[in-house]
Amino acid sequence: MMYKILIVEDEPLAVKKLKRLIDELGENFEIIATLDSNQQLLDFLATEPAIDVIFSDIELIDGPVFQTYQQITPQCPVIFVTAYNQYMMNAFESSGIAYLLKPFNLKKLEQAWHKFIRLTASMESPDTDRITTNEHSTLSQLNSLLASMNTLQSYTERFAIKSPHHIYFLDVGNIAYIQADGGVISAFDTNNKRHFLPFSSLQKLDEQLNPALFFRLNRSEYVQQAHIEKLERYSKNSLMVYLKSPAKTLITSQSRTAAFTKWLGI
Repeated sequence: MMYKILIVEDEPLAVKKLKRLIDELGENFEIIATLDSNQQLLDFLATEPAIDVIFSDIELIDGPVFQTYQQITPQCPVIFVTAYNQYMMNAFESSGIAYLLKPFNLKKLEQAWHKFIRLTASMESPDTDRITTNEHSTLSQLNSLLASMNTLQSYTERFAIKSPHHIYFLDVGNIAYIQADGGVISAFDTNNKRHFLPFSSLQKLDEQLNPALFFRLNRSEYVQQAHIEKLERYSKNSLMVYLKSPAKTLITSQSRTAAFTKWLGI
């Protein structure tokens, strides 16, 4: 069987990685389209396309995707792929059958794919003793929810920063990179403003950072993927990482370079 797939994702690197993992499933498939906005998705669904499954990010360039799925209900299952776990309940109210939390590997994708295959087989079965499609869908959602809840981890979305006169909050999305120097851990925003983080070690900080968003380049620096502009070869086994804003360069350690490129999906 040839499976027709729609991908909804606004990060080119994430699209590349997802396509590679789908290819490693070893199934016959055709990617019908790759969309990066709610408007594109709305226009596409309005044509009532013949697709079997949707792999969908949640936060697109023009907002969360759920409103679009509420306007036009997909006529096929949706496998949600996202870096944020707070949308899980919304996902299962929007034709979702699985919720893949970035970064995920081939094994996690296989589990979601097999769930899709089982659901498809059940819907096509003529066996009258089987449960109805709606009942099966509900059970699939509940099973997915229970399975996901056992593996989800909450990550910090903003840090409380203490200054001499007040406390303010720094949104994680505004952090371009993080550096540790002599026991002091600092986050630098897109304006290269320095913010002193309330951590005594990188290990404690690491527990709070979403690994789908941040990568530890070397012994003392993290970078956020959304703020990477380009990469250049620095040495045989290391890369120079250019940031969009601020105009800053970071260098991967030789031991971290391979993991970094894999994390980026390249």
